Amino acid sequence: MKAFEVSLKKLGLEYLDLLLLHQQVGDYMGAWKDCEKAVAQGKVKSIGLSNFESGRLEEVCEAAVIKPAVLQVECHPYFQQNELKKRLAPYGTVIEAWYPIGHGDADLIGEPVFTELAQKYGKTNVQVILRWHIQEGTVIFPKSTNPQHIRDNFDIFDFELTGEEMERIRAVDKNVRFFTTPLEQQEAQFTAWAPED
Repeated sequence: MKAFEVSLKKLGLEYLDLLLLHQQVGDYMGAWKDCEKAVAQGKVKSIGLSNFESGRLEEVCEAAVIKPAVLQVECHPYFQQNELKKRLAPYGTVIEAWYPIGHGDADLIGEPVFTELAQKYGKTNVQVILRWHIQEGTVIFPKSTNPQHIRDNFDIFDFELTGEEMERIRAVDKNVRFFTTPLEQQEAQFTAWAPED
């Protein structure tokens, strides 16, 4: 709760729309209970998880009074997280895609299906990928500091992929991650880290 209060103060806000518990290390169960307290106090509207892909996901979800609204994990056409989506379904939790365009991987973005559909709809390959995510029910927040890319990332609501096109994109899944740090290494890194304040 102390860290959350510090964050609110730094942001100059009275509440947050979404608060994510970022790592499945340390006292993550106690931290989840604090997230629920923040909701009860009106300081947060929704809470979710990030990087919980081990059995700790079900541990939190089963104990949660408030089920996670989202789970932020790596998700893109090369790593579609279909099994994880099935695990989340009983809780009503949706995937929030981290690396939604595969960390900008040129092979992924250049897949022939995206080039073909981009030409058909008058869009970019990235816009087709982002539209696919939306139609899959995935929350996206593609990172960019380029003003034109930011505008392009929003310009995906004036077309819709067909069912057959969605299936063609699903077929490019290679079960390939770009972030490959094992849980044990994540635990070591995050338990050694401490905030400056």
